[in-house]
Amino acid sequence: MNDITMEDTSARPINGPLNSLNKQFHDQLLIVTGSTRQRLDNGSIPVVVRLDSRIVLAKGRSRSVFTINDTYYHQLKALAHIPLFLFLSALNGNTSEREKNQVMTALSDIRTDENFTAADLSPIQDAVQTLVNSSEWPLMEYVAVRKFNRTLQPAFQSLIALAAKDEAEQTLKALHDIDNKLNDPYLSQQCFYVVCAGHQPRYKLLGKQMFERWIFEKTKSHEEVERRVLYGESLESVDAARELVVTRLVNELIGEAFLNSPLSMNQDVLGQAGELAVEAVFRE
Repeated sequence: MNDITMEDTSARPINGPLNSLNKQFHDQLLIVTGSTRQRLDNGSIPVVVRLDSRIVLAKGRSRSVFTINDTYYHQLKALAHIPLFLFLSALNGNTSEREKNQVMTALSDIRTDENFTAADLSPIQDAVQTLVNSSEWPLMEYVAVRKFNRTLQPAFQSLIALAAKDEAEQTLKALHDIDNKLNDPYLSQQCFYVVCAGHQPRYKLLGKQMFERWIFEKTKSHEEVERRVLYGESLESVDAARELVVTRLVNELIGEAFLNSPLSMNQDVLGQAGELAVEAVFRE
């Protein structure tokens, strides 16, 4: 069976004088979009993009890359996955010596890493040691491991806290470096910030929070934060992030002219009219 996909409805109505007028509208919109894109291309509007483990400054055709999540961060996340690994192993009936040895070997090896202190590792080591050394371990079932994993929660949370602290520190350093690189207060004020992430807002949430706090600390304006920090759902490139900024700028132009606010186009154009329509049809 063929999948049903989205249709392009921008050319509708298909026939009649309104068809021609609607095409001309979209032609004019393309012109405005092109001139707006040119402002990004000539460097007048820089864009800071949070990608995978990196932040990228896009100014005109130049790109500057800053690494945010290095080996230390990824090691912390991998360590935090150990309780989940043990939980899933028990769920799948894989509580053999192999799983136990894998975990203990990994914890032993990480002790020699200069990035970690004994204080960093002792909570997870102690908790896991208690679990895998238990005489019940080979026979553990789902419910039993759930109970054991409650004892692992403090260790898990401590690792997540370390990872979050590291990311926040590295992000703030990158933002200061970007400001220094721009070396122009006006350009800094024109800068937009885009988080490229997944289909749920929880992805890269810390990066978004850092961008929002950065702008608020500079402007003390919640409106500026809303204007200049964008969440790019499922975006995977700097160019795609820049196009999102272009769309935002065009929407601001239209929103300010017709709806009295540059932010009004951030929601469905039907807005309050749509709410009233929903209420009306359910009352009929």
